[in-house]
Amino acid sequence: MARRSPCQEVSTLARMTDHGALVLHRVDELAPRLLELSHALFADPELAYQEVRSAARCADLLEDGGFDVEREAYGLPTAFAARSGDSGRHVVICAEYDALPGVGHACGHNVIAASAVGAGLALLPVAADAGVRVTVLGTPAEEAGGGKVDLILAGAFDGVDVAMMMHPTPYDEPGSVGLAIEEWSVVAHGKASHASAEPQLGRNALDGIVAGYTAIAMLRQHLAPWQQVHGVITHGGDAPNVVPERAAAAYYLRAADLAGLDDLRARIRACLEGAATATGTTVEITPVGHVYEPVRQNPGLVAAFARACESIGRPLTLDPKGPQISGSTDFGNVSQLVPALHADLAVHSWPAVNHQPEFAAHCVGPHGDRTLLDGAKAMALTALAYIENPQLVAEPD
Repeated sequence: MARRSPCQEVSTLARMTDHGALVLHRVDELAPRLLELSHALFADPELAYQEVRSAARCADLLEDGGFDVEREAYGLPTAFAARSGDSGRHVVICAEYDALPGVGHACGHNVIAASAVGAGLALLPVAADAGVRVTVLGTPAEEAGGGKVDLILAGAFDGVDVAMMMHPTPYDEPGSVGLAIEEWSVVAHGKASHASAEPQLGRNALDGIVAGYTAIAMLRQHLAPWQQVHGVITHGGDAPNVVPERAAAAYYLRAADLAGLDDLRARIRACLEGAATATGTTVEITPVGHVYEPVRQNPGLVAAFARACESIGRPLTLDPKGPQISGSTDFGNVSQLVPALHADLAVHSWPAVNHQPEFAAHCVGPHGDRTLLDGAKAMALTALAYIENPQLVAEPD
């Protein structure tokens, strides 16, 4: 391959510097509309696979800004793909916009969506000159179901060179690490009877669920590091004087890698099936949605994002306890396929953490608004760093 001359190098660097200034100006110019979008999403939370209005709000703003928008993309009613360009390297910026039951946008997906829209719109004017395709991909159902896995299976990430997104958290961490996860629906079946007159004729499904829950609680002290299990009892019966013939629970199983998740599956299954044997009940264990794989961060993109934060005057506020491994995301599946960045940016909420109402309030407060705009700028600059130097994402063999 022919090497560029020093003059060509200087010309390219100057052009990229101009592009950087342009994308920063563009985010500042768009700030009122981006903040309006974030606050509108926050005020109208929608659950996984039901984000009709949220997806439309994002798609409308991208379309108004000049993107070619495909709604209901890849066969998903609440997905969209906003595309620019038809040649060159392909950068995808992921937007999430589903909320949580009961606590709304307590994971800050309103910030994620608006920052992705902002980064995409900022890159749009320079995409053709930079020789890059930009897609803002609306990805439903991160909190439950795994919309990004649906999109992977439908081909949304075929031919993609780089994928990125940001996520609000209490502290900054450009290279955050997420765990693999699988969700289980657990249903115990017993036999109904009068709880006082003929209890011996019954088989208590609730006892099966409770015994399984207790066995899992005792197992926890013997799990490997970063193996985790969380559960709730979702149905315990219908009346105290009727032996419950059906009871149900929901569990999340997490591990640092897929081998650890496979080991955890076997041990949790043994707890639940042993409880069924002990109580004379039967148990159905059904995986729900897709397995989320662990997040694999690209070191070059992480470093570029950290430099971008520094260049825009955002000092990183790191967790004083050190880098944490926690949570899970379907972006992990994306990161196993293409060079990827999943950066955490602080809304300075500590001691409030994700999935608490107090955290939600920070996602539409001054810190959340600034994080939205900083995230859009830092992602756009990171994309430009990759465009300038595609070897940025190369990893050692």
